[in-house]
Amino acid sequence: MPEGLAALKNELVQLARAMGALDARVASKEMLAGPPSSDPEYILPGSRSVISFAVPVGTDFIPDYFGKVTRDVFKEIMYRKYLLVGAISSALAAGLQKAGFMAESLSPNGAYRPRPEGQAPGFMVPDFSHRYAAVASGIGTFGWSGNVLVKDHWAAVFLGSTVTEAELPPDAPLEESLCDQCKICTQVCPLEFVKKTETQTVSLGGREYTYSARSNHMRCGLACGGFNGRSRDRKWSSWATLDYEFPERDEQLLQQFARAFQDKNAKYMYCQVGRDENGQPSAWGMASARRMTGILYRSHKDTNPTCCHCLLVCSGPVETRRRLMELLHHSGVVVRSEDGTERAVRTEEPAGQA
Repeated sequence: MPEGLAALKNELVQLARAMGALDARVASKEMLAGPPSSDPEYILPGSRSVISFAVPVGTDFIPDYFGKVTRDVFKEIMYRKYLLVGAISSALAAGLQKAGFMAESLSPNGAYRPRPEGQAPGFMVPDFSHRYAAVASGIGTFGWSGNVLVKDHWAAVFLGSTVTEAELPPDAPLEESLCDQCKICTQVCPLEFVKKTETQTVSLGGREYTYSARSNHMRCGLACGGFNGRSRDRKWSSWATLDYEFPERDEQLLQQFARAFQDKNAKYMYCQVGRDENGQPSAWGMASARRMTGILYRSHKDTNPTCCHCLLVCSGPVETRRRLMELLHHSGVVVRSEDGTERAVRTEEPAGQA
């Protein structure tokens, strides 16, 4: 490996850390051989390397978020941290371009490949998987939920990547697992997207990784999109406020999306998923679909987190995770008044729209 490329890699890693990343590591194209979303050439033909990095989300706000005190703090954090991931990715790409190499920065979220003709809704493939790059490069390992766990930060991180034609010296994947298989992540997902016993296996560069199988992606879309967040027993919810029934069958998922886009009580969440007040694609939604900037095009006003439970619950030792789970399960369900005020009510109180 040319000495100049090793020096360039070190310079870029130090830049990422200086900007706020916990670490930055490199995976070669060969180390990412696997599913379609692990192929960096979809982003940049001729790609040879991916720089992966992680930005900490923090933990102080999580008890108030799970306990239904406020979601405003997470709104600020999500907006700022996504912008930071985008800025780091852009800075790394600029550094590579300055050195004479083609490189592309990536959005941390919200950029998906077009659904193949004839494929039913419910399975979304990102342009490029930051999770796969993080695991292949050794930034972290898969947890049961499929989120990436980073040492001392668990899953409470946002991931980013920069793709380049430069053949940078690669790092090695971690040999040890950081997941203790507590499976608490399966107990905080209101629509049960993360399965408790079924598994799936992914191969990256000849290495196999096993974690929880996922249900239909629309379960996550409904919950994180803010449309349906009521648990099966209806005793707790995410910050989603619609009083929709638990979707026992996958056929109900598309029906609930269609219902939400006809529901006047759902209009306040349209901006979160890239729609305007009439349910049509908004400016940032259309930009995301064209793989311009993905979630980075979403404004502060349009950032309205409602779930992310599986990521945030895994933010400390198992005792911390259990406390957060119990806090969530006793937090009640959120309702919204006509003036936009949100409050949590216990199940013995009326749980419809306030």
